[in-house]
Amino acid sequence: MRFLLKVMEQYQQIFIQVIEEMIPFNKFLGFQLEEIRAGFAKIRVSFREEFIGDPRNRRLHGGLSATLIDTVGGAAALTTLTSFDDQIATIDMRVDYLKPAKAEDLIAEGQILRSGNRIVVCEMKVYQPSSKEIIAAGKAVYNVIRKNPKSE
Repeated sequence: MRFLLKVMEQYQQIFIQVIEEMIPFNKFLGFQLEEIRAGFAKIRVSFREEFIGDPRNRRLHGGLSATLIDTVGGAAALTTLTSFDDQIATIDMRVDYLKPAKAEDLIAEGQILRSGNRIVVCEMKVYQPSSKEIIAAGKAVYNVIRKNPKSE
């Protein structure tokens, strides 16, 4: 674990670049990686009018929360990779919408529940900074293809 934490500090800027710049969809949406450490990630997206899904009540589209959930879980799972050649993909995801999201910024946090040689399981939550009330919660399973698998 000590090695992983040292690597995390060393590659902080690479994680930011991957999440914010190298994934075109994340860049288009304006995702900002606010925090990343072993087994955890936090991403913010600033409000834009284009994110409104219910114009009568000015509520954000649920797809934005779902995308944040997938992305922040994937970012947390990225912290388990052992090589730049490793690959990761979502294989299952569940989103529970708990309350409507106001026309404000969103923050998502993802935490690893279990990490194995080929599978990483994460739980995620989305909230707005103004209230901290969880507006959506999720769980996802990620498939990881490791170039140099760790022994378990």
